[in-house]
Amino acid sequence: MKRILIAAGLSGMLVPALASAELDYNAFNFGFVTKTDSTSSNSVTSSFTEYNLGISKSIRKNIYLDAYYETGTPPWTQANMGKHVHSISFGPGFHTPLKENIDIVASGHIVQGTDKIPGSIASANGYDIGAGLRSQFPYGLEGSVLAVHESYSSDTVSNRDTYVNAQFGFNFTPDVQMYGSIDLLRTYRTIDFGLRLFY
Repeated sequence: MKRILIAAGLSGMLVPALASAELDYNAFNFGFVTKTDSTSSNSVTSSFTEYNLGISKSIRKNIYLDAYYETGTPPWTQANMGKHVHSISFGPGFHTPLKENIDIVASGHIVQGTDKIPGSIASANGYDIGAGLRSQFPYGLEGSVLAVHESYSSDTVSNRDTYVNAQFGFNFTPDVQMYGSIDLLRTYRTIDFGLRLFY
């Protein structure tokens, strides 16, 4: 449960972090999120792929709102039989130029997730906040580095973590961008990639 919440909050920060002060903050986003949990103590590695949809809307010169929906089905096990998870994240962000082609970015999200198993539903709530730098490079390339703090809890589990997220973007056209991100310095590695359409 906490992994889908983590990914959702992280995905929500991707739109503002990759967009510069010169670019449009109005965008649709769709992509894939792959989470890998590697436990060194027993050499167990499990992967889980989900799908996300998002939208970002500029409401002031330096302020935007974004929202994401993420859903997926965990790998089949006896315990996961019929299981389906989804989460929703929503929050504001702020961006301002530090100097030419470099922005300071800060954002936060409220996240709610749900685990559905036939005959049972569990939910968790939390938030994430992040801040960092985003830079635009020649040839349609851009990237960012963010420090992120997250806190999530449910009836049975609570989680707090601070980590680094590295992101990139490549513009095929001014209105179409391929994006990707990876978490660093954490047990649960999350990779997010997909397409963004500016409108």
